[in-house]
Amino acid sequence: MQVRSTLVIAAMVTLGLGAAPGGGAAEPALAVAPARVGAALTSPSATADPVVHAATPAGVRSAGGLGWYSSNWAGYAVAAGPYRSVSGQWTVPAVVPTGRSSYSAQWVGVDGVSSAALIQAGTEVSFFNGTAHYAAWWEILPAPAVSIRTLTVRPGDVISVTIARVSPGRWRITLKDSRSGSFTTTRGYAGPGASAEWIEEAPLVGSRIPPLAPHAPVVFDNAMVNGAMAQLSVADAGAMLRRGMLVDTPSAPDADGNGFVVAQQATQPAQPART
Repeated sequence: MQVRSTLVIAAMVTLGLGAAPGGGAAEPALAVAPARVGAALTSPSATADPVVHAATPAGVRSAGGLGWYSSNWAGYAVAAGPYRSVSGQWTVPAVVPTGRSSYSAQWVGVDGVSSAALIQAGTEVSFFNGTAHYAAWWEILPAPAVSIRTLTVRPGDVISVTIARVSPGRWRITLKDSRSGSFTTTRGYAGPGASAEWIEEAPLVGSRIPPLAPHAPVVFDNAMVNGAMAQLSVADAGAMLRRGMLVDTPSAPDADGNGFVVAQQATQPAQPART
């Protein structure tokens, strides 16, 4: 399985929006580059992790017998499309201040596995310039991400994302924040709809993958495709592998097959309880 790395928060600079939300300093522009996982995991840039192959030692690959590994993705991806819609939700975690800049994004999307096309929406949870940064965004590759400035994002907010085809070549992106409201946009998108994803990502900054912003585990829930529960399995799960070590690992699916936990640890976290 090939995974295309994304995104994310580039729009705050790339689209000429200037300062980050709240009037703080603008964050570094982010770049997009491909990442391969599965039969061979290739780092997105020459300055990031070395190439890691499927023959990674069993001690590294033992976290629940996951289906794939990536240098900047962790979560679940299903690839039995075509998919006409995907949805999911999570609670925004609080970023832990660090002595250096660190970044993370949580998102739901269609395509991106074995395809350069990808439509997605989600949140940023980052720490840079001595300040925590939270934002909502949407993106359709190859264009940069677009910050949703009509919504404010804070730790503890429940985020719900639905991306659905409304007519041939037209897709609607809806992102709801339980506290600050809802955003919807309908855009042209010509991707094949071959996969659907629920992901935590360490976004690229320039040509490198920066440290993943530390925060509490993130629970993804209500994962749906084509209007039905996603019925996730461990074979759909993937962990983030940096310098030969697991740094972000998903749990097994919950009892409903539509939720999981992503935790910044090398061992597989406990699956979430049924709600």
